[in-house]
Amino acid sequence: MPQIEFVCDIRAPLERVWKFHESVDALKLLTPPYIQVTLEGEPEPARLGVRYPLIMKRFGIPIRWLAEYTAFEPPYRFVDRQVAGKGPFKFWEHQHLFAEIPGGTRLTDRIVYEPPFGPLGRLADRLFIRRDLERMFAYRHRVTKERLETETNAPVTEESR
Repeated sequence: MPQIEFVCDIRAPLERVWKFHESVDALKLLTPPYIQVTLEGEPEPARLGVRYPLIMKRFGIPIRWLAEYTAFEPPYRFVDRQVAGKGPFKFWEHQHLFAEIPGGTRLTDRIVYEPPFGPLGRLADRLFIRRDLERMFAYRHRVTKERLETETNAPVTEESR
């Protein structure tokens, strides 16, 4: 299965970086503007076993996605996984890792995924899926750095985007 890892160092304390990512509101902030994401229903606080039903729109096409927290270890790690058969991938697991470093926090995103549709999905991965994921996570890390390094005590809200 394809794997991708993204790492960035953020000049902000570990607890602040964790709190930012733990917030359900961060999802919209960290989603690039070319993708619309809606969380269905009233979200529960993040914790092990919580499931978030999402609708993502890209090119006007809605895609339902059910993500579940399969690990939750504040303030160092949480993992979300697509519930089998409930999203755009055959398999998707996203580890969010947080480590204290001198002067701040290292954020690491590790993604293991498998596109749908067998050989056609593998071809699509080579042609555009991987590149699209790389673009999306570059955006996420840029927004995280900008947000946490410039607005030390600002709340996480969509308006602050």
